Order: sequence, then structure tokens, then C-alpha cells
Amino acid sequence: MNEIRWAVSQSAIAVMALVALFTLVLPLGVGVWVRRHTKGRWRFFLLGAVIFPLFALELEGSVNRVVLSGPLGGVLAGNIWLYGLYGGLAAGLFEECGRYLALLLGRRWSRGPGDALMYGAGHGGIEAVLLAGITMVNNLVVALAMNRGGLEAVEQLTEPLSESGQAALAALTTAPAGIYLWSGFERLTALVLHIALSVLVYAAVTRRGKWYWFPAAIALHALADLAALVTGACCPILVTELIAALTAAAAALLAWRVYGGIRAETP
Repeated sequence: MNEIRWAVSQSAIAVMALVALFTLVLPLGVGVWVRRHTKGRWRFFLLGAVIFPLFALELEGSVNRVVLSGPLGGVLAGNIWLYGLYGGLAAGLFEECGRYLALLLGRRWSRGPGDALMYGAGHGGIEAVLLAGITMVNNLVVALAMNRGGLEAVEQLTEPLSESGQAALAALTTAPAGIYLWSGFERLTALVLHIALSVLVYAAVTRRGKWYWFPAAIALHALADLAALVTGACCPILVTELIAALTAAAAALLAWRVYGGIRAETP
């Protein structure tokens, strides 16, 4: 570790800052566009921003900690397909149940399917901020401290780092600036997927006889997460993100057809 140059390139720092800003501007920009073109209501955007951390981070996170720390956790950890299947189903069940409950309770306020787009922007937007934006901010703080005073300056912010902690920190010094752009691209595709799933669940909630779009949303969500986990473990990041983008695009095309049907039926 003594031979490591404890510094992060200025280009990497600039990209981290841009990605952090992107995760905030993107969902807000989508919300403004949806409001202007569909009259979707901001209360649904805020509803999505509340439901994601409650159902995904708190409820799903609590269940995952129990499952993965028990005997089943060892079985799942030994098989990437089983682990991906469990992770995808857990995410699909918790997030889509939260989405269904939110849109069901908010049905009385809804004026049309634009509210589904707003909900998806809020749900995917807060996910982008919490998972990517905060990570980028943390990386920025560590990188700036490192450039100012090396490893000692970082340990003043945290605590003395173990050998594994120093290895993780060293990776920050060697990562190319472009690698952080993938975080922004990943959040873009995730936002598209969340908006599409929100349209499907909205159809299940508001259209008589369209209940099947709810289990369809769970299945699509689980499939997307399964693909991301499996390809992320064995494929280059380009392949992982390409498959995620194709999955999101397919979900968006399906949701577009459903959205058009809802609009045609909405007075």
C-alpha cells in the first residue's frame, strides 16, 4: 500500500460531480415535462419518493438481512442464479406491492395516467439520488480529502482503515473517469423501467378486468433485476448495462401501449 499514489484525477472528480447532479436533475426534469404535457400531479411524484425508501430500503432490506444471514443465505451465495432469482423476486414483490398500494390509495386524487408517469419519476428519482447520487457525493468527499492530505486525511474523516478498506480506497485512485458515467446511465434506464412499471400497475388499479398487469409488473421487475445481478457477476459492464437498457426499452414499449389504452378510456 505504501507505493500507492493516494490521489484521484481531476477528470474523475468532475465526472463524479456531474453524475451526482444528473441523478437530481433527471427526475425533476422528467417531472416538469410530465406535468407540462400530461397534467400529472406532483403529489404522485412525492408519493413515489416516499414509497421507495419505505418498501425497498426498509421493509425489503430488513427481510433480506434476515434471509441472507440465515442458512438460506449460504445456499443463495453459492449459486448466482438462485441469488439473482431471490433478489429479483424480493425487489419485484416489495416495490410493486408498494407501488400498487400507493396508486390504490391515490386513485381518488388521480386525474389520468399522467399521474402514473409522475409516480414512476418520483420512485425512480429518489432511488437514483439514494443509490447513485449519495454514493457519488461520498466519493467526492473522500477524493477531495485524499487529494488534500493523502490516506491520513481520509482516515481523519472516517477511522483507521483496515487492509481491505485501503484496497477499496486504492481502487478509487485507479478507476478511470469514464467508469462513473455508467452509474448515470444505469439510473436513466432504471428510471425508464420504473415509469413503465408504474403505468402497468396504474392500469391494474384503475381499469376493470386489468388486474393481470400487477403480477406482470412484478415479473418484469424480477426479470430485470435477475438479469442485472447475473450479468453483473460474469460480464463486462457494457454487456450488463446494454441488457438493462433493452429490458427497460421493452417494458417501456409495453407500457406505451397500455398508456394509450388508458388515455382512450379516460374522459
